[in-house]
Amino acid sequence: MTPEEANAKFGSMYKTEKKNKFNATKAVVKVNGNERTYMSAGEGRYAKELEYQQRQGLIQCFEQQVREKLYSNGNWITDYLVDFLVYHNDGTKEFIEYKGKSTDLWQVKWRMLLAKYKKEITRGEVKCSIAWHKEPYKFKLK
Repeated sequence: MTPEEANAKFGSMYKTEKKNKFNATKAVVKVNGNERTYMSAGEGRYAKELEYQQRQGLIQCFEQQVREKLYSNGNWITDYLVDFLVYHNDGTKEFIEYKGKSTDLWQVKWRMLLAKYKKEITRGEVKCSIAWHKEPYKFKLK
């Protein structure tokens, strides 16, 4: 469902703004009672899906646009805003990145995030997932 169709069906749940460099339309979506701007309408729909999962008790809670500091050899390199951090009922947490296109910069930051949480990932305490907008892109982490 496009943001325009959602507006027609549900009222002003989705407000569209101008498109970004990847041709995605920014969307303002009401999640947990607060309006929030997302980089794409798809990301906003994903946030609504997480909100419904939280209401149904399938997940504990979730955070949006979580800032992760990335270091290499003790030196700060960059910050990375992960789209969602989901806290599951079993005590694990999951970083979820909603992507429509894989860029070189994103791949580097994603690999650094995986390296940062390598011990927690191997113990099963942290998961890292990518929610692709359309068909999954041919992308392999080496």
